[in-house]
Amino acid sequence: MRRMFLLITVAMFCVSIGIAQERVTITTDPRLTARPVSAMIEQLRRGEDVPVTYEDPRYPRSSDMDERPAVFAFAREEMRGKDAAEATITRMLREYEGLGGPTFTVLKEGSRFHVVPIAILSASGQRIRQESVLDTLISVPPAKRNGAQILQEICNQIQKQTGYTIDVGVGVPANQLVRYSTKDGIENQTARIALSHLLDSSSTEGRYVWDLYYDANDKSYGLNFSHIGHSGRIEK
Repeated sequence: MRRMFLLITVAMFCVSIGIAQERVTITTDPRLTARPVSAMIEQLRRGEDVPVTYEDPRYPRSSDMDERPAVFAFAREEMRGKDAAEATITRMLREYEGLGGPTFTVLKEGSRFHVVPIAILSASGQRIRQESVLDTLISVPPAKRNGAQILQEICNQIQKQTGYTIDVGVGVPANQLVRYSTKDGIENQTARIALSHLLDSSSTEGRYVWDLYYDANDKSYGLNFSHIGHSGRIEK
């Protein structure tokens, strides 16, 4: 009986180790996207329920976008807990940079992670720093508005201060935004924090994330939204 108990215990231990160390590999196809980091992030959202946003670098020309394939492998245990998930996303970005891609960083803010570009490669191979348009400090005076109006005000303020137009694209949670109403304004917040606050106020915290895509031809951005299955299973 004791021997059987030990065998069962060992078997259960091996199964638990196998689950904890389950490996996942995500890849991108250059025939389908010239945004490998965005494509890998989308796979993390779908496969791991990670609430992470993405922002394009400002490429000087469309032809400068990265069309090389990317591969990243991780253990599912590495996505358990916010600190572990942040470290894993950071490793993914460093490996991508090591292949010659632009430099990204990951920011942890509230229930979300934000993948933000901080440098692109020049024609001579030098890394040139870039500021994120979502780091722009904005203010909107108090007035009664619904969520859709607040979203447009955020985009308008970014355009006013940076010169970059931001067009709201696909996936916008229109029903939630229209139903949400407030008299509060925005006072000296980054556009990123204001956008996160709007989404969390009009829906479940962390349920919606965004992709901010840059159009090098028009020198403008498109702001798309995605829905995470629930508020994310990243443990605090």
